[in-house]
Amino acid sequence: MAVDTAQVGHGPSEIEVLPDSNPFATPFDNIKEPSVDSAPIFDIPPRNPPKINPFKATFNVVLAFGIIGALIAGYIIGLRIFNLTITSIGLYGTILITHYLFQLCCALLNRISVNRIANKRLKENAQAAGDSEKGTQGTSALLNPDSEVSIAVVGYREDEKAWRQCLRSLQTQTLRPKCVIGVVDGNEEPDLSMANAFVGEFESYNAPLIHLPLLLSDLHRETYFANIPKDTRFFLVKVWHWLVGRYRPGHAPALALARQAVLTQVLEWDDNWNISGLKAVCFSQPHGHKRTAMFTAFAMSIYALRTRDAVFTTDSDTLIQNNGLDEMLTLLHSSPDVGGVTADVKIWNRAESLLARLCAARYWLAFNIERACQSMWACVGCLSGPMSMYRASDLETILGPWNLQTFGGKATTFGDDRHLTNQLLAQGLRTRYTHRTWCDSESPTSFVRWVAQQTRWSKSFFREAFWFPASFAYQAPWMLLETTIQALYPFILIATVFHFLFDPATENNLSPVIWLVTMFAIAFVKSFVAMIMSRDPWMLLFSCYGFLYFFGLLPSKVWALFTMNKTGWGTSARSSSERKVGQSFFQRSFQVGHLIVWYLAVCVGIGFFVRRIFGNPLFFLIGAFTLIPAVFLYLGDSVAAKLSGWFGRKKPASEKSTEFQIDEPVLPTKPSPVLKSPEERSPSLTRGFGGSLATSTTNKR
Repeated sequence: MAVDTAQVGHGPSEIEVLPDSNPFATPFDNIKEPSVDSAPIFDIPPRNPPKINPFKATFNVVLAFGIIGALIAGYIIGLRIFNLTITSIGLYGTILITHYLFQLCCALLNRISVNRIANKRLKENAQAAGDSEKGTQGTSALLNPDSEVSIAVVGYREDEKAWRQCLRSLQTQTLRPKCVIGVVDGNEEPDLSMANAFVGEFESYNAPLIHLPLLLSDLHRETYFANIPKDTRFFLVKVWHWLVGRYRPGHAPALALARQAVLTQVLEWDDNWNISGLKAVCFSQPHGHKRTAMFTAFAMSIYALRTRDAVFTTDSDTLIQNNGLDEMLTLLHSSPDVGGVTADVKIWNRAESLLARLCAARYWLAFNIERACQSMWACVGCLSGPMSMYRASDLETILGPWNLQTFGGKATTFGDDRHLTNQLLAQGLRTRYTHRTWCDSESPTSFVRWVAQQTRWSKSFFREAFWFPASFAYQAPWMLLETTIQALYPFILIATVFHFLFDPATENNLSPVIWLVTMFAIAFVKSFVAMIMSRDPWMLLFSCYGFLYFFGLLPSKVWALFTMNKTGWGTSARSSSERKVGQSFFQRSFQVGHLIVWYLAVCVGIGFFVRRIFGNPLFFLIGAFTLIPAVFLYLGDSVAAKLSGWFGRKKPASEKSTEFQIDEPVLPTKPSPVLKSPEERSPSLTRGFGGSLATSTTNKR
């Protein structure tokens, strides 16, 4: 193939790469010598190799197992720590309250720490420029003026308005990225529409569209598994190697060959299409899943563009604040041991439904309290996919093992952000969180889609929680403590509820009511604190999140534990065409069937509890009420629409536009109307093979 590379970068163009041979047939015959040496390219901070401190490791293990043993023993014997006359607080309740208060204190300390780091960097820059007074007073100056950061954004059949708005937010960054790399996970017509939108939004960057014929992630995996020896270790040896963080024999040479195969392919494409000289580029590739698209974006950032400092990653429905790159890079550079950072995630569509409002409140606590506390201990458990940044040299180290992850004999699809974080923590590196910048992402507005999302996230948590046991020896004790509490909480809650409902030996029949009031009061206190810190009255809604947790998230966690080997994404894409695709009865049953089983168990338990009070066995018929939520779960919005049509009053347009409005100056503007792509505005010139030109138009929707 001979294509004039000078044509690349002169307006929106399409370049298609055809494979000259099967890349998997003989993975090593044409592999070149290493062409990229990491040392002169990346900003690699001086570090000592990680070592396991036996005293620290012993303390962490004793602490975690001691808490587990104490919780189980205290629950069995009914240990009460505080007697409040009408109720009492057991050992687990005491630990949860103490846990929250400690989280709150550490979160506040993290804010102080992150602000101090940013102010120090600003002052240093001002002093270096000889203008200390202006630097200490102004906040608009760049914190990292000479740094290199590339942006990786991937997507699959995203809603076009959200996708375009995401791309526009990337162009407003105060710290200009070295390159914006978009990867569309698919090469069919709906996918190319998304790719063309990228080209249209980055028209001023002369961004080309490059069609890749193969998945770099597959090339990497095939090369690795074709060259690693058969695993002949005994089972106990495998378990021991897993505990201490060792890989199977032959892992390192096979991983090096796989890396070189990817590097050779990327450099060949760079030679052909001058990728390293681009400021923005979009790749379309055969459909795989999100992780395959991320691997392509990361490989291009590292090997083709040779980004020196960091790689920033975000989702296709996310709006990034304009100081995102600069603030996150400041925290990343605050210590040589920091390998990745994340920031606050908000919800831009939270005004669309009550569910989105509740999710927004939950997000605030998850990031500004929980992850902020983890950040104070430099062990954030998950660098969130919508907004995270990785040191380029560390990303190059963990990229291969991250791509090779399997579970139950299958390649993993979801949980990419959590496993990337786990890889960093297993290297003994630190992870941090900053509140000084944020992004606005999209939240499901329907209950069924939210359940599917939470089930997928729960699968990821249970799979990743103890993936690298050795990492707990490198990190602070808080990491193991919090992971243990998060893993145990759902099951202790289920045991408590079933004990109240089904145990005939319960002395006080009002115990379940008192317990519910107590749990609501604790949630209200958390909500009130969040309202004060965020200055947002909507945070008080978090006190009602417990109902959503109990009837949606709790059973989904249990279901996720039993279906971790199922790699389906769960939620559908958000484009208009994808929304029209329905579900079969069995697909919907797999998605919501566990909720119906849970509702049946709870309703029967309520019937048993009421029968115990009033002595009438007919109260067991309360279990029949399960049919009501079952109908809504299976038929979904169609039932709600019909009921609204039968019993509701149609509101005029003026009334609809003012419903549920509130003065929210901090609420982000929803994506603006879609701009017409260049193909829609006028006929365009599309490059084919050999640089030939052909006139083409795109049909308007």
